[in-house]
Amino acid sequence: MWMWSLLERGVELSRRCIPGSVLGAIGILYLIVGLGGEAAASGEKVLPHSFWPGVVQPFDMRDVRLLPSPFLTAREADAHYLLSLDPDRLLYNFRVNAGLPHPGRPLGGWEAPDCEVRGHFVGHYLSACSLLYRATGDEAFRQRVDYLVAELAKCQKALGGEYLSAFPTSFFDRLEAGKPVWAPYYTIHKIMAGLVDAYTLCGNKQALRIAERMAAYFKQRTDRLAPWQMDRVLQVEFGGMPAVLYRLYTLTHNPNDLVLAHRFDQASFLGPLALHHDDLTGIHANTHIPKILGAARRYELFRDPTYRSIVSYFWNLVTQTRSYATGGSNAGEFWGPPDRLANTLVANNQETCTTYNMLKVTRTLFTWTADEKYADFYERALYNGILEAQDPQTGMMIYYTPLAAGNAKQWGTPTHSFWCCYGTGVESFAKLNDSIYFHSSDGLYVNLFIPSELDWQQKGLRLIQETDFPESDTTKLLFRVRRPTRLTLTLRVPAWTTADYRVWVDGKPLMFAVKPGSYLPIERLWRDGDTVEVKMPMTLHTVSMPDDKNMVAFMVGPIVLAGIITPEVRETYLLDEHGLPLTAGYIPINNLAAPAMLQPVAGQPLVYKSIGTDPAITFIPLYRVIHQAYGVYWRLIDKASPQYARFKAALAERAQREALVVDRVQPGDINSEQAHHVQAHDSNTGVFNGGQWRDATGSFSWQLKVLPHQPMVLTCMYWGDEGGERVFDILVDGQKLATQTLLHNHPGAFFEVDYPIPFDLTRGKQGITVTFQAHPNAIAGGVFRCEIRRQVSPSQSVLRER
Repeated sequence: MWMWSLLERGVELSRRCIPGSVLGAIGILYLIVGLGGEAAASGEKVLPHSFWPGVVQPFDMRDVRLLPSPFLTAREADAHYLLSLDPDRLLYNFRVNAGLPHPGRPLGGWEAPDCEVRGHFVGHYLSACSLLYRATGDEAFRQRVDYLVAELAKCQKALGGEYLSAFPTSFFDRLEAGKPVWAPYYTIHKIMAGLVDAYTLCGNKQALRIAERMAAYFKQRTDRLAPWQMDRVLQVEFGGMPAVLYRLYTLTHNPNDLVLAHRFDQASFLGPLALHHDDLTGIHANTHIPKILGAARRYELFRDPTYRSIVSYFWNLVTQTRSYATGGSNAGEFWGPPDRLANTLVANNQETCTTYNMLKVTRTLFTWTADEKYADFYERALYNGILEAQDPQTGMMIYYTPLAAGNAKQWGTPTHSFWCCYGTGVESFAKLNDSIYFHSSDGLYVNLFIPSELDWQQKGLRLIQETDFPESDTTKLLFRVRRPTRLTLTLRVPAWTTADYRVWVDGKPLMFAVKPGSYLPIERLWRDGDTVEVKMPMTLHTVSMPDDKNMVAFMVGPIVLAGIITPEVRETYLLDEHGLPLTAGYIPINNLAAPAMLQPVAGQPLVYKSIGTDPAITFIPLYRVIHQAYGVYWRLIDKASPQYARFKAALAERAQREALVVDRVQPGDINSEQAHHVQAHDSNTGVFNGGQWRDATGSFSWQLKVLPHQPMVLTCMYWGDEGGERVFDILVDGQKLATQTLLHNHPGAFFEVDYPIPFDLTRGKQGITVTFQAHPNAIAGGVFRCEIRRQVSPSQSVLRER
């Protein structure tokens, strides 16, 4: 009966949501992804395998201790930040929702009382504190967990004993009715995951009971939904609901948890992946990665090869066709077509959440396969997507890692951010010791070169790793054993190293054939005091965009280098002939042997300077960039090429244009705008694609200098891909100069418009007020630059595209 139910479900979804031409395929896809959970729903006995450990397993976090390094510094900053937060402020919205006394005051940002995902960070907080307790044994974190769990239990009881959230159940009414609501199941996943972590890492049994009751509530709630209604619910981001529910099932063995988990296995997304069809283009990245983690947990329970195939195929699609040199992916949180990355550099690349979740997928695949390629990617993304996302002085984090040249990282605040990436961030920095070492029954894998100490109690073995990596290309392993122990030490030979990779055991060189991108097993009887020293040369190299070989990022080993963009570098290499910002700066070189153009700076590890450029560009690791503007990708120009001749000509043209400028204001720059007496009503500012902007649903104005005896022209720069209602008037001293509409005028490029100013409006004046006034129900701007220039010759409005 349940198989027939699946066919009906596929047909019903096809009829309501999917073009008829794929009706049969959808039914089959539901069969592919539908077996275990639906069988349980019909009352049939389900006997999944116990949790499958794979080829290798990670060590318990309490067995790995970080030693002084940037990773320990990052974890300590994270710990300090977590303990600085007031638990009663974290609980404020839960208590309000439960009708309980709510001392203190609410937090801001995504935890404000009017934010629809309020409460999500509390789940992350529980997870992060649980991870830190497991990693450090510090009772302060367990006490935080115990307090929060006890208070959440009171909220759950006040709400009837099952439902728990910081927002009312009406959010789910809206979701099920197809009305707008911001991802309520996403928040429920975070809370449940935090509770499960509190149980598994801190031993808090009350946390497990709360999670069980929450699952019971949502099981009953989803029971009453028709299949097509549930599929409509799944169109709204639901986080890692299947992953946490499969995990809960392994703890409770309650078949209802398995049924509920299966309901969140979204066949419309997983089905095409099962057939090795790339369905990632145009979708929101971090909405979908947690669904893959659910598929991974399902595979580990049932060993259905379809789900293993889904996970590995998805990983290949993201890492091989949509990831940057950093290991991060997406622009504006969305994935584009495969291998089309050169035109995707923006201020909001590489959402940190996606890196966090891709590392989870990668770690899972490594445990299944012990394949070095997963360890290689993990290392790259850890340094260039996680470590770089925290200010180690303050513990604050970023939402995005800008990849468009000229941007700086935008750091959050302690109590008024709480973005999704704050939540995953506090978890990431709490578990930096969880993937350094792995083990099989008789083998020890060294995956990451991070100063640390491993205590493998079952083997009576301690391993101490001493290294300055990546500032040094060596690491040393010291064995401490109670008695001679035979095991295989498996050393990672990174894909980024060279044939000069070397190993010494107790000072004696080991003879072997070097194969970068593999593992080197050393099987022997290990004695107390044995040492292993490894040298893994790191070369400076470039990684090109898949669709533009001359647009490159510079790397040393797994470390991405960022070029620091000073005002001089910006003016010389980051603007086109019209002064429009470029997403990748130009670097002239004598030939296409790109790495030769960077020279290491003596006494400063991993610091390089460009040679043959004036001014020189300093390159440092992306993870060391805190407040500087920078560029990751650079477009190389051979000095002997026609392109370089055009580049030089463009510089000359820009110099000529610059000579005509009388005054200029930079929107969004506080100093520039104040100097031009900014007035703004219902207006916003921001940064995009290396440029700062201002727009308004009301109006904004600046006072700009003019010459009293010569005609002037007003020049404004806009982004050519603006959509929506952006219609506005431009006024000079209250008189309308022009009406401008922005609607995909120049897709993918900045452009300028010249507005000649009638001489009567400037004659005899030293300055004018330029106002941008939005039309009703429309937006004025965004304006990325505004300047007054001498008018060389009368003309109509002129467009100039980058």
